[in-house]
Amino acid sequence: MVDAVHFEGVKISMTQSSDGIVLKLAVHPDDCPASLMTDWVGSRYMVAMAKIDEYERVESNKEEIDRLKASCGALCRNVKFQTWLLRGTELEVNEENAVDVLKGQLGINSRSEFDTNKYARAAFNDMREEFQVWLKNSAR
Repeated sequence: MVDAVHFEGVKISMTQSSDGIVLKLAVHPDDCPASLMTDWVGSRYMVAMAKIDEYERVESNKEEIDRLKASCGALCRNVKFQTWLLRGTELEVNEENAVDVLKGQLGINSRSEFDTNKYARAAFNDMREEFQVWLKNSAR
């Protein structure tokens, strides 16, 4: 069984050293695990952090994901994006084919999968950047 500790910390500073990034957290004395106080300096930890809001709830990036889903839908309706995405295929340039090809390239069945699939979100962001580069180059 893993002997994990958990506590709330407030970021008070962040610097860089030759060893990496130094993140300084303020921990309330009542929240500080005793083992943290007695472990040797240099002890290593696996760290998981989630930002919390003023109501003690984990903040979500739901708004960002919702914007990404909206962008995905809007791009699939964009004729220039359709042209870019479907280039090199025998498919007719239209929204339906763009949606099908996009979902295939991202490995998703629906935009709702962006909610839980960080790889699909990253792949879509990369694809969007590639499209922007193509747009700039084609405007020349």
